[in-house]
Amino acid sequence: MSRILQIFCVLLSSFLIALAIPNEFLSFGSPLIGLFAIFPLYLALSNSKSYINSFWLCFLHGLVTHILSSFWLGNFPGFAIFTLGASALGTAGFEGLFGLVFYFPVLYSKKDSELAFFSSKNQFALPFKLLWFTSVYTIWEYCKSTGFLAYPWGTLSMTAYKWPLITQIADITGVYGITFLFALSSAIFGEGVILLGKACFLDSLRSYRQVFALFATLIACTLFYGIHEYTRPIYPEKLMNTVLVQQNRNPNRREEEENILLAQEITQEALDKISEADEKCDLVVWSEAVLSKRFPTSQNYYNFFPSDEPLLKFIKKNHTPFIIGGPVIFNDENHEYGNSALLFDKNGKYQGFYTKMHLVPFAELIPLRQFEGVRKIIKRMIGFSYGWTPGKKPVLFEIPLESKLKADTPFDIVSIISEKNKKKDDESKSVVFSTPICFDDSAHEVCHALFHSGSELFVNITNDSWSKTDSSEIQHFVVAHYRSIEYRSTTIRAANAGYTCVIDPKGRVLADLPLFEEGSLTFKVPIYKRKMTVYARFGDWLPWTLILLSFAYIFFAIKRKKLEEQELSQTKLALLPHKIEWYELLDSVMEKYDEVYAVDWAVWDF
Repeated sequence: MSRILQIFCVLLSSFLIALAIPNEFLSFGSPLIGLFAIFPLYLALSNSKSYINSFWLCFLHGLVTHILSSFWLGNFPGFAIFTLGASALGTAGFEGLFGLVFYFPVLYSKKDSELAFFSSKNQFALPFKLLWFTSVYTIWEYCKSTGFLAYPWGTLSMTAYKWPLITQIADITGVYGITFLFALSSAIFGEGVILLGKACFLDSLRSYRQVFALFATLIACTLFYGIHEYTRPIYPEKLMNTVLVQQNRNPNRREEEENILLAQEITQEALDKISEADEKCDLVVWSEAVLSKRFPTSQNYYNFFPSDEPLLKFIKKNHTPFIIGGPVIFNDENHEYGNSALLFDKNGKYQGFYTKMHLVPFAELIPLRQFEGVRKIIKRMIGFSYGWTPGKKPVLFEIPLESKLKADTPFDIVSIISEKNKKKDDESKSVVFSTPICFDDSAHEVCHALFHSGSELFVNITNDSWSKTDSSEIQHFVVAHYRSIEYRSTTIRAANAGYTCVIDPKGRVLADLPLFEEGSLTFKVPIYKRKMTVYARFGDWLPWTLILLSFAYIFFAIKRKKLEEQELSQTKLALLPHKIEWYELLDSVMEKYDEVYAVDWAVWDF
């Protein structure tokens, strides 16, 4: 394959991934395209001639995929193109390093079996080639989705949203089981294209069918499990009557008063409707970063602001707990502030906060910001922020469920106990929930810690309005909805421009609001009994298993290579004396030949 054709394949793969995940043309993406999205990348890497070649192919793939799928990062306030450009180069460089791993088996295969490795002469070569590509690509998506530089966007698992029977395995494997299936599908399709152009196609068919049978078995098991989980009835233990507010305004210090008054107006309309229905509201949730003054020192400030109707008096008037996004102070002297979710009780009193733990690198989390010189540079560059300080630990909130709403159950209870004699605990149910903030709901380690702390419900508050694109809002939702499946827990999202919705433990949207429209979503949120899923118990066991197997192969491949080199050198030393003897014998034979058949030129008369 020519270099130009390799580049074309890489660009085609990037385009297919961008088209398969939620985008401006296909709102929720296309799983069908996702199944074959990286087969051109497989073709390009299969024809790679060197480590350098593989590095640049993967570098280009990571760069173009990131730009096509996350172009809206260019709208990030303050950092804008820097955010898109720096993240694109970082992603490209990281994937480029994985290009070296994709190529590794070629360099370290036996010299006499390199051709067999990429053909069917060795019955294990073809399955290994396909599974190596699939495993390394799965590990790549895991590595780009975790740690300080984590950015789990542009992944194969994002393409599967519209196939819920497939996505149900997330409670066992996390999203990486889906990535593995989709990557294997692309590898099988790509290898099929390669084999069609080979003379040994029929000889390769047996090995190829073995891998295809493995893929078919995995898909069948996934579908069987998906059907079982998706159709299985589930019944909530309790309901939380909730109002989610979407004010469709980008948070701005200069417009804080207008933003709060608008949120209050939307909230009041929703609460009035609940009251007219003779019900009570358990919780009101506003989105991320609505408030700009730092807590706890600004509590008194909001007793008088906004002047038309102070915030805390508004909360007290409605006698309902509120979750509102705002900043908190860790260390004012060192400019350490946290992007937080603030809890106010029904009397308008500030009770506590949870601080966002997973910050966006180089945008929210800025290295060396503790130094005055760095802060001055940041201030000149963007003018309004030094970044945030990450939260140090999980925090849960508990509120009473005053609405006394009854959840549907598969059975009836006929009670002869009077209301007066019932235990107080039965009447005053409560719910313990966590509030992952924006990017937090994409961070596996954050949600894992929140769930194991005892969270019964994820309440996400988000500000994505700055992106100005539908695809950004839906992409974030798709990433977040997997948390509901992984932990079989309800997730509610209050976003200032979308996607505000309620997601059940099967990943289904129970209620939502249109994007980029102001309004409120009133819903009786179902809360289910906590379930310790395989994923909740063991975490990212699948990618770590693949990592261990890959390192094992690399270790034994290098060890085998060294043994082969030692054997070859010993063989050369052993043959060396025989070579000397052979040359000595040849010299003696040639001397005898010259004596017997020597020509006496003197007898020739010219």
